Parts: sequence; C-alpha cells; structure tokens
Amino acid sequence: MLLAVFSIGCQPAAEEEMPVEEAPAPVVLTDVWVLEEGLNRPESAVYDAARDVLYVSNINFDGPGSIAKVSTDGMMVDSMWVSDLSAPKGIELGGDILYVADENTLLEIDLDSGEILAEHVVEGDEVYLNDVTVGEDGAVYVSDSRFSKVYALQDGSFDVWLEHGNVLVPNGVHVIGDELYIAAADSTAEEPGQARYLQAISFADMSVRALHGTEPEGALDAVEPDGMGGLFVSDWGGGRLLHFRDGEGLTLLRTPGQGTADVEFVTDTQMLYVPVMMSDQLLALKVSM
Repeated sequence: MLLAVFSIGCQPAAEEEMPVEEAPAPVVLTDVWVLEEGLNRPESAVYDAARDVLYVSNINFDGPGSIAKVSTDGMMVDSMWVSDLSAPKGIELGGDILYVADENTLLEIDLDSGEILAEHVVEGDEVYLNDVTVGEDGAVYVSDSRFSKVYALQDGSFDVWLEHGNVLVPNGVHVIGDELYIAAADSTAEEPGQARYLQAISFADMSVRALHGTEPEGALDAVEPDGMGGLFVSDWGGGRLLHFRDGEGLTLLRTPGQGTADVEFVTDTQMLYVPVMMSDQLLALKVSM
C-alpha cells in the first residue's frame, strides 16, 4: 500500500493549461455599390448622419472644383451642391458646418443651404492645404502636404499650429483622444511624399511619436478610425486600402487603384466609403471585423 501511495505521489502533475490569445478578427470587406456618375477626381468623403447623406469633394483637374451630395444607396443627389471652388480636398463636419480645405483657404459651408459662411485664407505662395479634422473642442486642424505644416482654426484665428522637422509633407490627420494622428514623413526621407508613416502628436506637449516604427509605408493619405481601436489608411500612390492595428502595423485589404484617397467609416452602419480619384469612383463597402 505504501508503494502504491508513493507511486501515486510521484505521478507528474497535470500540465497547467496555458491561456490562448485569440488572434484579432480579420477585416472583411463586401462590395455594396460603386458610383461613377457625376464625380470628377473625388478626393474626400464624409457622412452627415443628421441628413443621411454623403458629401464628396471633387478636385477637377481641368476646371473649378465642387462638393457633391450623394445618397447612402449610391445615387448622385447633386453633383454641384457647392460649385466654383478651386481644388477642394479634405472635408470634415463640425456641428452644422462642413469644413473644406480648398488650396490656400479653409472654407466653412452651411450644411442646410450650401452657402459659404466664412473663408480663412493663408496668405503667400507657400501653402497647400489638404486634410481636415475637427477636435471635440471644435478646433479644426488642417495639414499642408506640400510645405510641411499643420494649421489650426481656434477661437476664430487660423494659423500655423505645428512645423516640425520630423513631420514632413503631412497628409491624413485625425484627432483621437489627446493626440493628433497624422500620416507624414521624417527628416530621413529623400522623397517625403512617398515615405509617410503613421505618427501621433501630443496636444499636451507637442511631442511626436511613431505609432509602429519609422519605416516608410508609402504615399499614405487617409487616417480614419475603425471604431475598434484600429485605423483605415489609404495609400494614394500605390492605390491601396490598408488597415492598422496597434502592434501589428499595416495590412493590405485591397487595391482599388491609384488615387485611393480620404475614406470615411460610419461605425453605426459599418460602412466604408472610398473615393478613388484617378478612376472617378466612390466605393461603398460593408465592413466585418
């Protein structure tokens, strides 16, 4: 009996089960519709939930630019809702105002009437306003993707907010928490417009950090939250639609074509709207994560 007890006591302990970390769910995109009618070099899209409509900026290389109004089922409502603009690029909502980066001017457009309420002009030749984002406090941040600045509209004043040697030719911007997320190159880049990566600028002390290393990722354009802690990112030059997760970096979702620009994601409907500038298209994609 003692031998039996000793034998039992010497049995190896059952292996402790190790916790298994679940891999993040993949991002699956399903085509819903494609709009081609009435678009002319579309650069940015934004969704207006109060009016259930999309606004799309059209640069139009051959003439005046415009803002189009598009229904969520892919029908053109008004291709010239706001017309006779210079070359509108980034657009963003702030209350009942549509903010538009139009070359050297930040426009404020009334969403009910389409009337231009205010024009904030940057004087001089060295200005090329691109993407727009609005913070919770109402401050509006605008990237200058040619002259390496970020402007801010605060308390009625529109001035340079950031000029930093490691934030070169910035494009996509988005306020997330207490930081401004931005797609920009650094001082090591020979061709900064093709060598952007994701960075974050602290509102507290203006410090700059890389989100996932400093290797160039391409001609990054859009920086759009996915509602799950990640980002949808576009590569204008490479025609790529990408997804970013902290710790994983960028993964390719699909390649819509050159000019894949400033995307809009609507968390309530899980819809992703993708302007493709060089093919004059607006894609609507259902997102599953």
